[in-house]
Amino acid sequence: MPPAPSAAPVKMPPSEARTVSEFATDMLRRTTALFLAGPRPASAEQLDLYDQMFARLMPQVATDLLAELSMALAGVERAPYATARLLAVHPELRVAGPMLAKAAALTERDLAEFIRSSSPAHLVAIASRRGIGDSLTNQLIARGFPAVRMALVQNLTARLSEDGYRSLFKIAERDEDLAEKLALRTDLPAKLSRAFVAAASEGARARFIKAAPPATRATLQATPTRTAGAAMRAMWDDEQVKTEVAALNRSGKLSDSAVNRFCVTGDFPAVIAALALLCVVSIQVIEALMEDDRVTDLVLACKAARLSWPTTAMILRARPGCDTIPADDLEEARKRFEKLVLSEAQWKVRGLEAG
Repeated sequence: MPPAPSAAPVKMPPSEARTVSEFATDMLRRTTALFLAGPRPASAEQLDLYDQMFARLMPQVATDLLAELSMALAGVERAPYATARLLAVHPELRVAGPMLAKAAALTERDLAEFIRSSSPAHLVAIASRRGIGDSLTNQLIARGFPAVRMALVQNLTARLSEDGYRSLFKIAERDEDLAEKLALRTDLPAKLSRAFVAAASEGARARFIKAAPPATRATLQATPTRTAGAAMRAMWDDEQVKTEVAALNRSGKLSDSAVNRFCVTGDFPAVIAALALLCVVSIQVIEALMEDDRVTDLVLACKAARLSWPTTAMILRARPGCDTIPADDLEEARKRFEKLVLSEAQWKVRGLEAG
């Protein structure tokens, strides 16, 4: 006997489908109103019940209503956690933005996860959170997006570490808008401010000083300009950069990706310290290579440090205070890099120390 034909899926008539959607929309609005009318759910069990109701209704409603729900729950101190996460990872910024910017239900671990995978627009929302801590701001800066950096600098409640400021100052040397916004912050490390004024382009220096508080403006105006190398030395005179890069090296985490990240954030003192450790030469040797218009020995050092060509090219193009390397010269450097043998490169770089 032949098998019975399988039943075709039942398709809901369009009119009935609209009725279900309208019902879900009405129920979601009623559930939201009930939650907000309070008293707020006090127990985890009550919040979980709301999570379950929202989870059933959210897939059946339009994006506009999800945006309404996100706006409504973002300011609530104890919002249903699963609902907050679902809204925060929504691809539409109008849905995710309020949660990312305000929701107290999201933990630091949640936000760190979102920072690793979210779009620049979503990261701007996180950067605007009130009182965001320096661990998260460091991660945001490391993503390398200009709009995110600007949002962080303008968020006067955001806590920035000295490393974070060092990265921002390095980028601001040639970004006048960022330089001006940095000057408006009240928590700038004085030493880094002076080093920035010494190394920045004329335009960035002028806008930073003009926007600075009157009490510090005279001191900054009196700061002499220096070469990029001298300014970088001033930025890590306190040994902090060298200590932190050495700690990465001891833990086995001073890799190509770490150096690439330093380049993305404009942290060239860290790039120099990393190359010195990886090549087993002094910082002075690497610093001299960074300032040399000829890039042959710097390419050698990058090869000796086991860096990839993309990271090497980034270093060559972004060296502070140096002219842009022409495309033809960069291509020649790539060919030399690929022909180099690791052991020979390491031997030659160590010979620069003796020389």
